[in-house]
Formats: sequence, structure tokens, C-alpha cells
Amino acid sequence: MLYRPHRYQTHFPILVRALNGSQNGYVLDVNCTGARLGGLHGLGRGDKLQLDVLSHWVEAIVRWSVQDQAGIIFRPQITEHQVDTLRHRCNARRHPQRGANHFGFAEMR
Repeated sequence: MLYRPHRYQTHFPILVRALNGSQNGYVLDVNCTGARLGGLHGLGRGDKLQLDVLSHWVEAIVRWSVQDQAGIIFRPQITEHQVDTLRHRCNARRHPQRGANHFGFAEMR
């Protein structure tokens, strides 16, 4: 059985563009491969989205949608720095460092 990588809980406000227009929502949990979004309406499985992460548009596809929440996968995957940003950890890593051991997460303190 395959398990997905751990998702970090957050509450990050976000602008989402879809075929039915733009909506404001928020990210509820995130990792490099996907996220769970809340506050969005009218999304269906297979819809293509664009998320505005600090003025950088990220592509995603809706995997599931129930009421005002949706699960998405990023295509292509996002970077660890973008995950840190969505977790409100903008100061965790300014630039990826070669050979870094990535112990900068709050959970590792």
C-alpha cells in the first residue's frame, strides 16, 4: 500500500483561478505533492487550477471536492521553499543550501 508524504497543517489565504473564475480560499494542509483547500465552491474532479503563492502562479489539478473543500495535486510538484511559504515559514530557508539537512521545521525543534 502506498502512503502519501506527510502534510503540514496551515491556514494560508490564497487566490485560486479556475475555469469558473477566480475565488479566494485558503490552504488547510500542504506538502510538495498536493494540498487540501477550503472556502472554494464549484470545483469538480479533474478541474485545472492556478494558485497564487506570493505572486508566483502554481498549477494544480483537483482530485476530489466535497462542499467547500478540495484536494489537489501540484503539476509539477512545488519546491520545499514554496511549502515553507504556505506554512507561514517564509524565514525558514532563504535559499536552498547544498547538503542541508532540512531541520528548519518547527516540528523538529
